[in-house]
Amino acid sequence: MKKFNLLTSIALSFVILTSTISTSWADSDRQEMAMVKSIIEKSGVTAKQAINKVLQDYKGEIYSYELDEKNDVYFHEIKLIDIEADKKIKLIISITNGEIFEKEEERLFSWFFDDDHIVTAKKLTTMKYSILDAIDAIKLDNSSLLQEVEVEDKQGVLFFELETIGDDGEKDWLVDAYNNQLIPVFKK
Repeated sequence: MKKFNLLTSIALSFVILTSTISTSWADSDRQEMAMVKSIIEKSGVTAKQAINKVLQDYKGEIYSYELDEKNDVYFHEIKLIDIEADKKIKLIISITNGEIFEKEEERLFSWFFDDDHIVTAKKLTTMKYSILDAIDAIKLDNSSLLQEVEVEDKQGVLFFELETIGDDGEKDWLVDAYNNQLIPVFKK
């Protein structure tokens, strides 16, 4: 019986410790995102503005956006495909001034498989639908921050998967690229 009580006490202590740690990490993430949001508001370099800049300066279809961080420096990461030029381009854009401070390019061609991103980029081009349309569809309010956008093509449904964070925490969105309608996201 004493062994059972000891094991129960250890398990209960572990549960309390992990919930305390995860709560403090969540608070830390919220504080960090609030700071990033403040920087973006001051600079005016929002996700949409960074995407618009890329669309003005580059040909192709944007298939991915992410608000990312490396060494405590936040930036907009935008990936696009230029089918005519046969390349994928990844751009790293400063949230403080909108400058592109890193650019990577690679060829699209592969003998072995057709990259899913190439297929979706071709579909988006013929549909005249873009990542900006998907962002507009979720009606992002000023209190939220766009964290990530990715285009997906599953079982014949082309859609954008978006992730935002705001006062009410993280939220996932799905936008159908064929009709610009929100696809309901079920909560666990």
